[in-house]
Amino acid sequence: MQRLVHEFNILLRYFAFWLIICFIDRAVFIASFSEKIGEGGFMDVLEIYWHGLSLDFSVAAYICAIPFLFYFLSYFIPKMRWGLKPLHVYTMLVLILFFLTMFINVNIYREWGDKISKRAVDAVLEDAMGALASAESTPIFIPIMGIILGVGLSYWLYTTLFKNLRYRNFHKPTAVVLLFVLIAGLLFTFIRGGYGRAPLNPSRAYFSSEAFYNHAAVNTQYALLKEYFSSNRRNHSPYLYFEPEERKKILKPVFTQAQDSSLQILTNTRPNIVLLVLESFTADLVESLGGEKGVSPNLEKIMQQGVFFQHIYATSDRSDKGIIGIFSAFPGQGPESIIKYIDKHENLPGMGQELDSLGYRSAFYHGGQSEFYNMKSYMLAHGVEEVIDNHNFNPLEERSSWGVYDHVVFNRMLKDIQKEKQPFFYSLFTLNNHEPFTLNNGYKFGDKSNADKFRSTAYYTDSVIMDFLEQAKKTAWYKNTLFVLVADHGHRLPSEKFDITHPNRFHIPMVFFGEVIKPAYRGLKVEKIGNQNDLLATLFKQLGIPAYRYRWSRDLLDPQTPSIAFYNSKNSFGIIQQDQEISYDQVGNSINYMKNKDYPKSKTDSLLNIAKAYYQEVYQDFMNY
Repeated sequence: MQRLVHEFNILLRYFAFWLIICFIDRAVFIASFSEKIGEGGFMDVLEIYWHGLSLDFSVAAYICAIPFLFYFLSYFIPKMRWGLKPLHVYTMLVLILFFLTMFINVNIYREWGDKISKRAVDAVLEDAMGALASAESTPIFIPIMGIILGVGLSYWLYTTLFKNLRYRNFHKPTAVVLLFVLIAGLLFTFIRGGYGRAPLNPSRAYFSSEAFYNHAAVNTQYALLKEYFSSNRRNHSPYLYFEPEERKKILKPVFTQAQDSSLQILTNTRPNIVLLVLESFTADLVESLGGEKGVSPNLEKIMQQGVFFQHIYATSDRSDKGIIGIFSAFPGQGPESIIKYIDKHENLPGMGQELDSLGYRSAFYHGGQSEFYNMKSYMLAHGVEEVIDNHNFNPLEERSSWGVYDHVVFNRMLKDIQKEKQPFFYSLFTLNNHEPFTLNNGYKFGDKSNADKFRSTAYYTDSVIMDFLEQAKKTAWYKNTLFVLVADHGHRLPSEKFDITHPNRFHIPMVFFGEVIKPAYRGLKVEKIGNQNDLLATLFKQLGIPAYRYRWSRDLLDPQTPSIAFYNSKNSFGIIQQDQEISYDQVGNSINYMKNKDYPKSKTDSLLNIAKAYYQEVYQDFMNY
């Protein structure tokens, strides 16, 4: 009996050790974003810990399970009695992974608004240099020292707790079986979170209307491992709300448009098209969109002379989804991204394909690596004849950590267009307004903070675009060219006022510009609320191209088009109308943001049902491709 108690005590101490490590993980996360803790202060933190406890217990139990099984197998297989070295090595390896994940998670949450996920890890594995470039916007010394100190001090705690530990084995099989049943039962209980029908999942930790509190309560390692071991999202939708006929009925009013009621703003239906996708150009950078003054003065001039869409929202939160939203008018898919799967994105219809069939010559320009996010394969599979990227420039050209500077790329595109036959479709995806916001020739707003650097790279992007347009005005093709400017997604900077659940985080500029626009419509401000994926149908209507293959795109110049927009991230989605804006958390199954709390509940519920049906149908399309 005494031996039984001794062995049980060892497991209890090992379990408690990992529980402490889980607590440290949460403490580091909360401390890193302490400004998000409300007036409740310490009591709020305690509540976060309390609601996250079941997930912490599960993680600790998972970690304990492997040495537990090893120990009992060694009773039956004497050759496995290797002493305590395997346990020491195992503990050190898990600690390294634990603290590495811990500090990477902090940086990802700061930049993306979501905790570390399979998608983030896949992005790192796909392009480690690109991920490193993103991380440069955060001081690297702090996380490195945190990992070293965290692993070192934790291992010291481990050796202190087990300094008197000796490797022993039972001599009586009955005692082994008894201890095995007892410990296995406890570990199974903690891993599963109880014995009800519903297994443990991250939503168990959700308790607040404040998104950050819920994110802090969810154990980082638990959520990440669950993603890796859950069923393949290619074939299993996270949006399960309505039967097919019911969701089609809910969505019909939103996507029903009158025929031939659109404004015709172009002088002809076959202009050249130059599409400029602006990296991270959030509305907070544009004064006319409620943003800061002086950051994008040239864009302000362009909007005053073109057709300016005031209420446009990015389909999602990252470039991979923004590119698909713009070029294929396909909305974001939450935890998935269709561009990752070549076999799927090849089946999407695309802007380049339609224009290619009409005789448009086409090319896509990007100063970075076009293989990132499969952009190159997507463009080439969708009618774009040539992709110009980092590899096509002289190694001596001016570069940042991501690739060739935007002004160099714009100059190359301008030079190439001069040789091109008309009509042409040229597109460019800017680069420099991305973490780590590098500029070699000085920062307009200084470089003391990431927000100042971000303002400065946005100002640089704004200047480069105007330089390009001024040079283009001297060419013969300029008068018959429509320039389209749209951002790929929003950003937390420069204001850092909006988290990933807030619609303002997704508010972006979109403008049509050029002498090919009828004089009567230059300076037009379009009040219609819409998404960047509505760009395609709006443009195609002007060109007289059918857009029936793009079911998620609507003509924003049609007065009959409903004024509505959608947005999503990994675990939440939102809907925007003039009188109400809602964000819904899938994990917690609750509304986590509501603009108008006095809005009738029945109308709010109806609006939420539209968003649910929208993303369920979008994801069904994703699975079908």
